[in-house]
Order: sequence, then structure tokens, then C-alpha cells
Amino acid sequence: PLMLEKLQGRKSFMQENSISYPCGNKVFTFKDVENQLKLIIN
Repeated sequence: PLMLEKLQGRKSFMQENSISYPCGNKVFTFKDVENQLKLIIN
């Protein structure tokens, strides 16, 4: 997906079942929850 292509090469922070990418003043977190990929934007 285009969103993931834009995130390639950026620093990421890996946690159990999730990965986070900082972008400006927001953090995009992708989580694996019950066989679904959820996006959380903080």
C-alpha cells in the first residue's frame, strides 16, 4: 500500500505485535490484534 511505501526507510520502533513510525508530531502504530491489522494514530 502507498502508506507503507512512504514509511519505508524511516526509523521505526518495534514492540510485541506492533510497529510504530514517527511522522512529524504524530506516531503511526500498526498492531496485530486478533488476526486484524489496526492503525492507531497518536
